[in-house]
Amino acid sequence: MSRTDLPVSSTARRRIRSFSIWVWIWGAIVLFVGALNTYADVGIGDDGFALIGDGENPWDVENPPLFEPDGNVYSGERSGVIRIPLEEHNQVPYVAHLDTGEYVDLYMTPAEDLDQPANDRYYPDNVGDLYEQGDDAFVIPPDGDLELWIRTDAPWQLTLTEADVDEITDGFASGTDNALLVYRGDALSARFVHKGDGIFFVTLQAAGARSERPIIESGEVNERISWDQTDALYITIEADDGRGVWSIDIDELATDAPATPDPEPTSPEPTGTESP
Repeated sequence: MSRTDLPVSSTARRRIRSFSIWVWIWGAIVLFVGALNTYADVGIGDDGFALIGDGENPWDVENPPLFEPDGNVYSGERSGVIRIPLEEHNQVPYVAHLDTGEYVDLYMTPAEDLDQPANDRYYPDNVGDLYEQGDDAFVIPPDGDLELWIRTDAPWQLTLTEADVDEITDGFASGTDNALLVYRGDALSARFVHKGDGIFFVTLQAAGARSERPIIESGEVNERISWDQTDALYITIEADDGRGVWSIDIDELATDAPATPDPEPTSPEPTGTESP
């Protein structure tokens, strides 16, 4: 009798069939996870099944890495988030200095999105791009907790310190490199001029509002930009030191209404007597 002719009971057949099905299911799961990991940058992370591939946005990841400070220094291996409570920053602007690393993008959650579910938020605001060691970016916290997103694919370290803010008091400012300015006045527009070959990025942010970047240019720029009424307007300038010069000319409003000119006197009608 050959081995293939051995009788097999119905119970054994069911066990063999059940075992084969579970082996098939487990193999399918392994192949599925492997395919996702290879083609969709999905895998098993420290916090479970999550997106962990290169280039993924950290705000799209469930339970992203949270970076804690060592004094005022933050560091990490890849993307994640820095959170600073309102009572700690009090809306004082920061300068983020890249100590080590390259191609580190900084994004910030607007105040109105902080209490929203992760799947019901707008795309966070881009507040700076640190391309190489030594680069700086200004971070203006919202009227709420600061949620600063770090997007990069390599190890990094940056230092967050309070920024020096230059006040525009006479309606004009100029320079050749990066600057953080604040305007507190009634004007609602200004002319931005850049001469030279370097980059010229202008970001406007009213206190507690979403930032806007109306100018992302290089070379010659001459544009008038307007904004809504606000108590304080922060103006961030990103420029290549030595490759250009920029200026901001605020369109100051008149402090007094122009006087209405007096009407010109009219000549009286001539009078006379009728001849008889």
